[in-house]
Amino acid sequence: MLIPSRVLAVGVLLGASTLFLVSCDRAPDASSTPPATPTSASTALPPLGGDGLVRLPLEGFLDAVIAAPIGATSPRPILIGVHGLRDRPESACGAFLGVTKGHPFLLCPHGVPEHGNPVYGFTTAEALKLEIDAGLKALRARFGPQVAEGPMIYAGVSIGAIHGVSIVADDPARFPVALFDEGGGSYWTDDRASRFARGGGKRVLFVCSTANCERETPPALENLKRAGVEAKMITAGHIGPIVDDRVVTLIRGSWPWLVQDRTGALGPW
Repeated sequence: MLIPSRVLAVGVLLGASTLFLVSCDRAPDASSTPPATPTSASTALPPLGGDGLVRLPLEGFLDAVIAAPIGATSPRPILIGVHGLRDRPESACGAFLGVTKGHPFLLCPHGVPEHGNPVYGFTTAEALKLEIDAGLKALRARFGPQVAEGPMIYAGVSIGAIHGVSIVADDPARFPVALFDEGGGSYWTDDRASRFARGGGKRVLFVCSTANCERETPPALENLKRAGVEAKMITAGHIGPIVDDRVVTLIRGSWPWLVQDRTGALGPW
């Protein structure tokens, strides 16, 4: 079932804290401040300046919204943050800023207008993938050496989660870890889980805040684990299909588990 995403907080945009959930495991909010990336005086980049949240013009699509790691002196990884139905890219970037504390670059695709309204969605996984590719090209052109090469993290909400399943299953070397909030559970077939694992997929975190999500996710966990992928579900309880401070706090509790490759291509976060 496609569930509208109503992201309630846009952290950095409004100067408030952002979203997250409450983990089934009640994982502690372990040291969320990422360790400093080691750099030598000769390789350190000048501190990244500018505004934290900016619009990034794309060829053939509406502007993406990006959150840049202001002050960074080393290349930073990328998180793709995809909003849900009838929502906006600022919501996704605001939410995942609350989760990541501004360590990576956040690239949040815009999507297309929903029935002429100033809210947006995504028509197909292929269209979303093309928009992500255009965003990555523009991001690297604008920030150059500040953007790290290598794997990225995919994080999607609602329709962003549903379309994200095929995107990461088809390209696990690019997205070896992923987060799906209120969507995607029923789309993880045995075949997709196997292809994700064979291609280097490592870890998937499912975030639920409705009973429907909690019902749909266990078969996905079984398929992924059977294929050799680490997977778990965390839940905020039945608070509705929203991403608020409770959801953000919940996700932060499991964030160290998701990005535990702290010395590899994805770390440190």
